[in-house]
Amino acid sequence: MEKKGTVTELSSLYPAEEAQKASMRVQDAIAERQQQLNQVKSFIDDNISLINLVNKLPDETHHNIMVPFGKASFFPGRLIHTNEFMVLLGEGYYAERTSKQTVEILKRRGKSLETQTESLKAIMQDLKAEALFFDTTANEAAEGLVEIREDYVEEGSSATSPMAGYSKSDNNLPLEVNDGRATAEDEEYARIFSRMDDLEKEEEEAEKADESDDDEQLQGDDSTDQETEEDAEKADESNDDDDEKLQRQISIDQEGDVQIQRQIHNDQEVRSTLVETSETLPVSKGKCHLHKAEL
Repeated sequence: MEKKGTVTELSSLYPAEEAQKASMRVQDAIAERQQQLNQVKSFIDDNISLINLVNKLPDETHHNIMVPFGKASFFPGRLIHTNEFMVLLGEGYYAERTSKQTVEILKRRGKSLETQTESLKAIMQDLKAEALFFDTTANEAAEGLVEIREDYVEEGSSATSPMAGYSKSDNNLPLEVNDGRATAEDEEYARIFSRMDDLEKEEEEAEKADESDDDEQLQGDDSTDQETEEDAEKADESNDDDDEKLQRQISIDQEGDVQIQRQIHNDQEVRSTLVETSETLPVSKGKCHLHKAEL
């Protein structure tokens, strides 16, 4: 009989002792992670208690406390400045903060501790799955299970084929049906992917259209603002021109008033000069008659 495959004992690939040792190492790692998880959870509880205490301390101006002195002794004391806290920032650096600021810092540290908790839980789940695999493998190797591998070889002759009793058309029928199903599934997948591509393109086009509308609106707003500024500048310039014209007209009127006053003053001086001249000149009656006759 022709040999078509290989039979391998599972214990030769994965010895039971080695699998058990690997499982024990994984269990130790799980226990270590569990200790870390418990420690982080205790830190979270202490952080919550500290937040509650910091919130309550500023309610009173002072608190009577027992101050530790050494490892096993205490003495009575008083806690004052209940709204002032020295917060450790790290690397030996401290900062003075109020009660509210201290609570915010503690809450941020609490979120960091919760993140560490989730990370440890995920690692423990992976380790538990690995331990389960090693335990199962060790048990199967101890029971004497074997692994059978047989290479698939396509046989051309119908005599040695498992379906030798069927005709050629019967042999090809299941393949044709399978090919038809595979083709239909491929066409369905292709149609679905093409539809998804079309939807993605439509979304991209819609986003581009929205962006273009926003850009046009911004440009319109900018142009409107620019026109408004230009109109305001023109109005200011026109007002300045009107003011300049008014000033010029006022100055012209003032110059006219000055000229009129000068003319009046000149007329008064001429009149006074004529009066003085007429008083100083001797006038005879005859001449007066002559002048009258001449006139």
